[in-house]
Amino acid sequence: MAERHTGKDANDEAKAEQDLGAFSELFSAKSGIDGQDGGVVTVLLILGFKRGLFDAAVVVKRKEGYNAEPIATKNVDEVLAARGTKYLKVTTIPKLLELIDQGEKKIAVVCTPCEAMAARKIQQPLKKNAPDVDVTIIGLFCFEAFNYIRLKEETKKILSIDIDKAEKTQIHKGKFTVHLEGKEHSCKVRDLDKAVENCCRFCSDFSAQQADISVGSAGSQNGYSTVIVRSKTGKRLLEGLDVTKAGVNKEEIVKLSKLKKERAKKHLRM
Repeated sequence: MAERHTGKDANDEAKAEQDLGAFSELFSAKSGIDGQDGGVVTVLLILGFKRGLFDAAVVVKRKEGYNAEPIATKNVDEVLAARGTKYLKVTTIPKLLELIDQGEKKIAVVCTPCEAMAARKIQQPLKKNAPDVDVTIIGLFCFEAFNYIRLKEETKKILSIDIDKAEKTQIHKGKFTVHLEGKEHSCKVRDLDKAVENCCRFCSDFSAQQADISVGSAGSQNGYSTVIVRSKTGKRLLEGLDVTKAGVNKEEIVKLSKLKKERAKKHLRM
């Protein structure tokens, strides 16, 4: 069985499953915000700010072209400006540490599974040295992340587009779709294998098992986000959440989780 994450508030109601990790709730949701899939991550951040659950957040925002960077924000407008998934490897931990060094006590961080694991490790010494610092981890489903330069090259070659001009990108059911000038350009995700960051091939966590709450598109219909609640902090963040709920195809998440584990084992043996 998978181990529960080592956060300070592991949910007593959570059950552990080998491929999904520990969780107490699993559902599909759509918010009223125009964000990625169901816009759930954005609405969770806005709700958290409004309820005083955190005073600052680390999110990833597009900068020039399709490239992206982590930012530390303390207001809802910047959260809204950072909407949408960026399928690039972006390191958020330095911004989290920066906020802690600045004396921030209640912080949310939106990150991929590998970053969620790093954030969880940071929490361990904080329990002793800064027990009043409270970090909420919102993890994103992630099978792999792309290198910006290589992704730009591959999408130019395969789709004949300049991804720097993309209005939105989306990965759903094995397809990478770029929305550009009112048109959709898509290819199979596996066709972009040359653009994948090498380190991703060794990662075995698909659904961000170390997070307080995990969000992704796998398992949900178009326009909805899958939500996995993993801790008391995650459960508290859901209070007052106004979303439309739907069913989840749990087996789709399990399938991708198994595939990522098998790939990691394969590359570790090489």
